[in-house]
Amino acid sequence: MTTILIAVLFFLQILSFYFLIILNTKLAKFKDLEKKQERLMREMDDTISVYLADMKDENDRLIQELQRVSKLETKTNVVQQTEQIVGQKEQPQLLSPKKEQSTIDGSINLDNEPRMYMPKNIVASAYSRQQQTGAKAVKSAQQSTDVIIKEEAKPLTMEQQVIELAKQGKTPEEIAKQLQKGKTEIELLLKFHS
Repeated sequence: MTTILIAVLFFLQILSFYFLIILNTKLAKFKDLEKKQERLMREMDDTISVYLADMKDENDRLIQELQRVSKLETKTNVVQQTEQIVGQKEQPQLLSPKKEQSTIDGSINLDNEPRMYMPKNIVASAYSRQQQTGAKAVKSAQQSTDVIIKEEAKPLTMEQQVIELAKQGKTPEEIAKQLQKGKTEIELLLKFHS
């Protein structure tokens, strides 16, 4: 009887060692998973911080560009107003009140004319292309109007555009230039959708 009891105890001890080994391997897998999760969280934090820094740089660059454009506009407005005043002094004309209404400072009031609104990114891209080369400006304006027509026909979200351009084999840098977004933003979207 004691031999049977010793055999059962020996079997139970071997079984408990087996369960301890299984438990230890599961614990090791859990620790590996935890390390992977921590590494992924660090990568995400780094990616988001780089994205935010890139976004801040782009915002600063946009603010500088807008300030430069506003300075150019004020200079051209001053030049136009002086030319208009000089032109009025040299040639007195009677303006019909139906066509143009001038304000007190001599500028023309354009409130009665219809206005055409375009998205800011298209205007910004057309403006930057115009400054780079004069001949390419006309072509880029035509392309931007084609983009507007395509956007009206088939509106895609930015994520869909990024995925579609990536499927066409374009690099994140090319996609960022085409969509006028940050490179890290495009890489982040591609990383989430892959």
